[in-house]
Amino acid sequence: MNGWLLGILIGALVVVIVVAVLLMLIVGARRTAEKAEAIVAGLHDVRDGTEGLWQLGATVKTAERIVEAAADAARASPPEVA
Repeated sequence: MNGWLLGILIGALVVVIVVAVLLMLIVGARRTAEKAEAIVAGLHDVRDGTEGLWQLGATVKTAERIVEAAADAARASPPEVA
């Protein structure tokens, strides 16, 4: 009878250890998922905050056209007589 009792105790201990390890894995996975969601939310905020930078090329081209037009207008206008 002593052998059976020892076997049952060892089996129960193994089950408890396996359950504890699985619970630790589940808790770790949940924490990782929460952190990943926070990171994704932060990335979306950064994307939304820098969306205007993608239009910078068009803004530069427009500014270049304005400067060229102003320079052409300055060259085309007759000098003022004082």
